Amino acid sequence: MSSYQKPVVAFILSLLSGIFIVLSSAIMCLWWSWWWPMGWSGMMHEMEEHMPWWNFSGITNIMGISGIIFGIIIIVVAILLYINPKQHELYGALIIIFSVISIISCMGGMGIGLLLGIVGGILAVLWKTEEMKRA
Repeated sequence: MSSYQKPVVAFILSLLSGIFIVLSSAIMCLWWSWWWPMGWSGMMHEMEEHMPWWNFSGITNIMGISGIIFGIIIIVVAILLYINPKQHELYGALIIIFSVISIISCMGGMGIGLLLGIVGGILAVLWKTEEMKRA
């Protein structure tokens, strides 16, 4: 199967989606784990005495790690889509599902990864080979 008979656009968009989701999740993990342990500042300084039990670093680390996992899954499925385009419907559906699920972890790669994943997944599901188009 030659390269013009592969869903190249769907592959590229899905790959970029996974990369955006992984990077934004990693940044979220690093940022929140660094910022929250420092405590409240500015206007919220008085609130620190009343809410010492607030610690979001654990929650945000879980969200960030899950976003990294979802992004890696999208990248792997995008590579599988390029290697085995006969399964394009399954891979496209998986890309859409994990892109949408990533919204709970890192806002879907700042929204960009979510949109790229949905468009790439739709293109993968709707993709047809030249033989299928002629038939």
